[in-house]
Amino acid sequence: MNTTTIVILSYAFMYFVLFVICPLVIVTFVMTCIKFFRSSETQLVDAAVCIKPHLLDKDSMHFLKSLKAIAANRYDVLYGASLVNVVDLDDSVRNHEEVQDFMEHCHLDYVVVDNESSAVKLVVSDPATSSPEQMKFVEKCLDYIGVQLIKLDKDKHCDEALLRNALAA
Repeated sequence: MNTTTIVILSYAFMYFVLFVICPLVIVTFVMTCIKFFRSSETQLVDAAVCIKPHLLDKDSMHFLKSLKAIAANRYDVLYGASLVNVVDLDDSVRNHEEVQDFMEHCHLDYVVVDNESSAVKLVVSDPATSSPEQMKFVEKCLDYIGVQLIKLDKDKHCDEALLRNALAA
């Protein structure tokens, strides 16, 4: 081989190492560092989650206890459900996904369910927890399926005789 070929090959090898091998090593090193020093999502969730000190305020807890006493052993009481948990939506409904998402945000405070048949017997809710549009939709849906809706006042009080009559029906 002549000297010119050796010089060209030497420069080619030097540029190959400089522009191909070195960047490959640097990128591999950086990606490895990112992988090992990145905090995982589970660690972030562990740091951001804690138990609430009180799930219910005093008025809600008092009403829940009185509703359970009225329901006795025949009914169960669910707290904090949404309309999508109570009503099944037909698949043929236009804009099915949007309606289901809207129903997900319709809040129901207390849902009374029969122990034996698991049928919904009564819904008790505070209108202040939902928008007027959502409450109208809840009323319409529950009326359509034949479930009575009782609205709570602002202090979460309701007539016990009304609850007993609704559950007796």
